[in-house]
Amino acid sequence: MNMNERIARAIALSGKQKIEIAALCNVKPSSISQWIGGEIKTLKAESVFALAKATGFRAEWIALGTGPERDEEVEGALSADDYAIIPQYTAKGSSGRGYLNDHVEVKGGLAFKKDWLRRIGLKDANLAVLYNSGDSNWPTLSDGDVLLIDEAQRSPGSGRMYALLTADGEVIIKRLIRDITGGWLIRSDNQDKTRYPDQPVTDEGLRSVEVIGRVVWRGGGID
Repeated sequence: MNMNERIARAIALSGKQKIEIAALCNVKPSSISQWIGGEIKTLKAESVFALAKATGFRAEWIALGTGPERDEEVEGALSADDYAIIPQYTAKGSSGRGYLNDHVEVKGGLAFKKDWLRRIGLKDANLAVLYNSGDSNWPTLSDGDVLLIDEAQRSPGSGRMYALLTADGEVIIKRLIRDITGGWLIRSDNQDKTRYPDQPVTDEGLRSVEVIGRVVWRGGGID
């Protein structure tokens, strides 16, 4: 069930008219129609929580499709005051040769505590979630890890890891290292430099690579 289908189900089973739901969510009735029709691929956290309150369905279920549908079925349901839902994209960033994403869409979202985001200086409006593919950044990143990207941090900083969009349309996850010659090195964390050598690039060359944002968090399994 897609998010728009979950929204339609929540509204239908709430027993309320769309115009009433719109008023409770502080949006136009046309916005409700767009949510149900799938024209809007992601919702702001406040809209998700307002919709949850208006319908009696859980915010996590509406956004992600996980867990029980309704608030009364679980204790400690997510609160808009405590959690931000970060859009989760189907895009992959390659820790390898590069990953070409032919089609990217929002696949629900992940919930992060607002207090934690504030403590590390992040704003939820600037964040996105994507997936790592490959092992060129092992052991820092493993294949399949979930990555939190801060799209506000697009200015290259030496030693930091970024999601980069190459001129060929491929998304790569690499560190940017300021070279003593004045240029940059696009570097993999994997120490096997035969397979994953540094890629020197000039300042002008780096401008042809779009910095999507800085990798600020990873989530994955532990061996």
